[in-house]
Amino acid sequence: MLVIGFVFGLAAVVFVPPFVTYDGPNHFLRALQVSRGGMRPVQFSERAVGGFLPRSHADFENTVLWNYYLRPDRTYMDRRMWEEISDQETLVAGARPVEFTNTAVYSPVNYAFQASGMWLAAGLSPSPLLANWIGCLFNLAGYLLLVVIAIECVPRFQRGILLLASSPLIVVQAASLSADAINFALPLAFIAIAWRLREGEADHPRPEFAVLLGLGILVALLKPVLIAVLPCLVLVPAARLGFSSRFKAAALGLYFLVLGCCWLAWNSPYFGTDIARWFDPSRASMAVHKQWFLENPLRFAKPFLSMLRHDLVAQWPHLYGDPGDWVSRASYPVNAALSLVFLAGFMGCGSWEKGTDRTWASGLFAAAFALMFLTALAIWMAFGAVRMDFVPGMVGRYLLVPALACGIAWAEWFHHGFGKLRKSLFWAALAANAVGLAAIIIPVASRTW
Repeated sequence: MLVIGFVFGLAAVVFVPPFVTYDGPNHFLRALQVSRGGMRPVQFSERAVGGFLPRSHADFENTVLWNYYLRPDRTYMDRRMWEEISDQETLVAGARPVEFTNTAVYSPVNYAFQASGMWLAAGLSPSPLLANWIGCLFNLAGYLLLVVIAIECVPRFQRGILLLASSPLIVVQAASLSADAINFALPLAFIAIAWRLREGEADHPRPEFAVLLGLGILVALLKPVLIAVLPCLVLVPAARLGFSSRFKAAALGLYFLVLGCCWLAWNSPYFGTDIARWFDPSRASMAVHKQWFLENPLRFAKPFLSMLRHDLVAQWPHLYGDPGDWVSRASYPVNAALSLVFLAGFMGCGSWEKGTDRTWASGLFAAAFALMFLTALAIWMAFGAVRMDFVPGMVGRYLLVPALACGIAWAEWFHHGFGKLRKSLFWAALAANAVGLAAIIIPVASRTW
């Protein structure tokens, strides 16, 4: 994992243009805000949230954005041009208000690694480009740290976790300022430690359980829908912790109460923020759609079933290796084909002698289903409209954690036999990841450096 992560991740940090990954400009602005101590964003209006940021960095982001990201021809700039713009903006003083609503509502937990890097960069140089690069580097390092911890902790399925964690899309996102990296890696670490405790492999179960409780609060603060993975705590037997069943039930009841209060404390100020209208001010208010749904919640059944029937298959290649339209046009069909090789390896690489843990497998499958449901509902409510019978804007990267949970559940059920074949599938999928990353990064590097 470290080899793939550092070789391809470091290349992505250096060669990929600033801000071109998903929501890249807004991730930069929110990470910058957190690095300067801005934990809560500024509410400008019902549909606009942001903050007052250094003009040098905000103007650098805006200049690069308009010179590449918003141009119809998507003309690349190279490293020399980035440095020239950064040097010019370094001389600009003062601050100005900036909107970045869709990332401003994220908690500081989503930007802990990026902001740490940008804080360090600020002590070295006022360069906005350096802040971007070191922030990306810290995000990559934090991601790899959490993934390695998870692989060391899980009792089984290390191969499958390594494959998913080294797939092209998530590695490229980890090498940017995107919150996608920690949104995947922190729930992964949570699930890994819960599984380790369930199996009785922890040398010091009570301290590790305390760590797990702390991770649970951090996971709840990442994205509201990620609370779906937290019931994994219930699957840790009381006997593994030296507790009675009654004590465990009471302790978890109190914990979930505290966790719910933390979740509400962060998210409640943004319940009325209409993010879709930030993208398109001409849209009808989300409140109208919300009221229509509350009158009959079963109205969501049709769009959710449509999502299950159509989007899961359609979005699989995007989940695997589609970091956006800034890449070479030839890379997507290559990665779409490689995603099938990866799928065979991911679903077939699990191999161990121990019997099936049906409770754990069922619990993770239920968590995956609940997370898909909550994600689809949140998107439908935010970006849908009255009587819309599909989920608009469902993209593959939203399904990384459900894919992880489903992969573990599948491996628990179907891990017996075919040892040599499973090993071959693993190496084929790992090779597919390397080829897929190269197909993204090499064409970009040839144009930017």
